[in-house]
Amino acid sequence: MILVGTCGFQYRDWVPVFYPRTLDPNSWLSYYSRRFQCCEFAFTYHRVPEVITIQEIIEQTDGTIRLIFRVPYRIVEGGPENSELVKQFCSALWPVQESGQLAGVLARFPPEFGFMRENFEKLCRIRDCLEGITMIAEFGCAEWLSLRAARHLAAAGIALACIDGGTGLSEKTFFCATATLSYVRFQGRNQPRWAKNDGSARHDYLYSRAELAAAAREIRRLEQESEQVLVLMNNHRRGQAVVNARMLLEILNAGD
Repeated sequence: MILVGTCGFQYRDWVPVFYPRTLDPNSWLSYYSRRFQCCEFAFTYHRVPEVITIQEIIEQTDGTIRLIFRVPYRIVEGGPENSELVKQFCSALWPVQESGQLAGVLARFPPEFGFMRENFEKLCRIRDCLEGITMIAEFGCAEWLSLRAARHLAAAGIALACIDGGTGLSEKTFFCATATLSYVRFQGRNQPRWAKNDGSARHDYLYSRAELAAAAREIRRLEQESEQVLVLMNNHRRGQAVVNARMLLEILNAGD
């Protein structure tokens, strides 16, 4: 099963590209959830969410889409040793886990986090403390984007985040399934902007149909190697994520 959505939904420049001008912003998530199949929330990277916030997300999506939340950076930096914070995070996500909407949580590791025994053991400790929640690992170090590293992740049941574009750790996106869940994110291929860390302008990129069709072949391969594939568009500037998400759905449905 392949589910397509975007990273976030609260962008004012998605009006009127996606959201009608007359639509109340409080209804945006409900509107979004009737048109896409998954969504990623990044606000949890900075803070543990309130349970009431998670419950509101469940109500607004009416239990219809799969959700991903980013692991707070303090957990990634400190590891499971920060047990109280980990417990708070897992407890906050309990309602969405009970509703069956929680696909997994995304932990982002910096470029200096290389592929070595000590770091792999830290990955496994974080995975263990997440109380059965599927862990997706995104690496800033290209050493993890190899078949050798993928075998270690697969043995640990940790999903590898397959990232297209962005800082461009490799010329060719490393698509690899390492768990029952596969995760793909399209960052946009505006390399100069990413190299300069140029704010939201980094996400100002519209994928062509040919680019998405080429990626769709890899996404279908992931579908054969895992139970579910979540594909998120993060080129959110000017509603381009929505345009490309729709385009990818058309390509997948047409069998191109």
